[in-house]
Amino acid sequence: MHTIVLLVLWVLGTSLVLPDPDTGGEKPTDEPIPCSKGCTCIHDDYSQELNVYCSARNYTQAPADVPMSTRSLWLDGNMFTILPAASFKDLSNLDFLNLQNGQLVTLDSQVFRGLKSLAHIHLERNRIRSLPGTIFQNTPNLASLSLNNNQLSRIEDKLFAGLSHMWLLNLGWNSLAVLPENGFQDLHGLRELVLAGNKLAYLQPQLFQGLTELKELDLTGNYLKVIKANVLLKLTKLQKLYLGQNQIMSVVPRAFVGMKSLRWLDLTNNKLSVLHDETFLGLHSLHVLRLSNNSISALRPRTFRDLQYLEELRLSYNRIRSLGERIFEGLGHLEVLELEHNQVQEARMGTFMGLSHLAVINLSGSCFHSLPDQVFKGLFKLHSLHLDKGCLTRVTTQAFVGLSGLRRLFLQHNNISVVERQSFVELLGLQQLDLRFNKLDALTSHTFYGLKNLDYLLLSSNQFRQLPSEALPPLQHLSWLDLSANRLEHLHNGTLQLLPRLRYLNLKDNTLSSIPPGIPDTLDQLWLTGNPWNCDCSILPLREYSLRRPQTVPRQVETLAEGVEPHTVVTIYNSITCTSPPALLGHDLRDISDEHFSKC
Repeated sequence: MHTIVLLVLWVLGTSLVLPDPDTGGEKPTDEPIPCSKGCTCIHDDYSQELNVYCSARNYTQAPADVPMSTRSLWLDGNMFTILPAASFKDLSNLDFLNLQNGQLVTLDSQVFRGLKSLAHIHLERNRIRSLPGTIFQNTPNLASLSLNNNQLSRIEDKLFAGLSHMWLLNLGWNSLAVLPENGFQDLHGLRELVLAGNKLAYLQPQLFQGLTELKELDLTGNYLKVIKANVLLKLTKLQKLYLGQNQIMSVVPRAFVGMKSLRWLDLTNNKLSVLHDETFLGLHSLHVLRLSNNSISALRPRTFRDLQYLEELRLSYNRIRSLGERIFEGLGHLEVLELEHNQVQEARMGTFMGLSHLAVINLSGSCFHSLPDQVFKGLFKLHSLHLDKGCLTRVTTQAFVGLSGLRRLFLQHNNISVVERQSFVELLGLQQLDLRFNKLDALTSHTFYGLKNLDYLLLSSNQFRQLPSEALPPLQHLSWLDLSANRLEHLHNGTLQLLPRLRYLNLKDNTLSSIPPGIPDTLDQLWLTGNPWNCDCSILPLREYSLRRPQTVPRQVETLAEGVEPHTVVTIYNSITCTSPPALLGHDLRDISDEHFSKC
């Protein structure tokens, strides 16, 4: 086993020193490299650095025989609860120290004495409740410090004094309710500060004023109620600000003034009810704004006017019932607009005016009974429009005017019973149309007029009794047609030949008793289960086809389930079960002998 490990490490350019039970870990060579007993030492030949791995060894105290030349020391997953003074006193070259996932409760104020080269400390996932105020005075070159997932309830005023080289500080998921007002003032080089998952209800005006280089601030999951105007004023280089999952009821106007570099602002899962005209004033560089899961009831015309470079705006799960004119004015670079589950009932012709780069609109869960005429006009780059799970009862002729670039249109789970003449005529680029779970009972020659590039058409769970041949000629590019769970009684001769590119056809759960001859050999899959098949002579073409092309009409298919745990495999059956004549009741057509059809 040792031979294999050494061979692998030789290929990687490293050498390994394994502990010898007889020699206390010494390597029997002319120039032995000592290693702490019970640990694994790896010497990197390229960097000439020694890495010592003592992870999960059930140590109850830090080992005292770690080689003095060690650069990285891994002590994670051990059992010691206390680290006394000078626990690592001889490791003056130590750069990286991993103490995470342990049982640590207490650290002496001089535990890191002599570690002037130490740059990275991992203390996360322990049971630390407090730290001495001078504990990091011996590590002036500290660059990253992870203290997340402990039990810290307070931070000493001078805990981080002098740590001007630190770029990452993670204090997340502790029990901090208050932070010292000047606790971060020496962290002039800090780039990322994580305070998520604490109990912070208030941010002092001076708290972040020394963090002039900060680029990312995470305050997710605290108890904040108000964002005041003077707290974030000096964070001129901040690029990402996470304020989600708090209890924020108000963002004071001009609260973000001065944050000229901010690109990402997350305010999801709060209690915001009002957005003021100057709420987002000054955020000229903002690209992503997330406001989902709040209580916002209205949008004002000038709220977003300063966000000219915004690309993503999420307003899902609020209480917005009406979309007025020009409410998104100024968002000329917006690409994604999410408004689902607001129960929007009203929109105006000019609601989306000026959104010339918009690619996706999600209005799922809205409650339009019909869409205003030309409401989406001017959205030349829109490629996905979600109007599912709503209250639509009809699709009108003028609803989708101007959407020649639209690729996907989702209208499933509405109450649509009428599609007016040539409603889709301008959707020349449409590739996917989803009309599942509606109340459609008829198709005409004008229903799909203009959809010459349509690839996927989903019509399952409607009320169709027939598929008229005259409805299909516009669909010359169609490859996928789902007609399952309707009331189809029969298909006309030659119907399927009108769709030359069809590859997938789902006819499950209808009332079909037979299929006319001429099923295309170009089909890749044909689904037929759940129909009352009449297994007399008229069914012979289907029997011959299903026996000749078992890959197209499989008896069963294993696939990943939808809506359950990932990677769950389920079996989907594709039976052709006879309901007549009585002698064949319950038999699969493919299992009936040739003798039965000998007189046909």
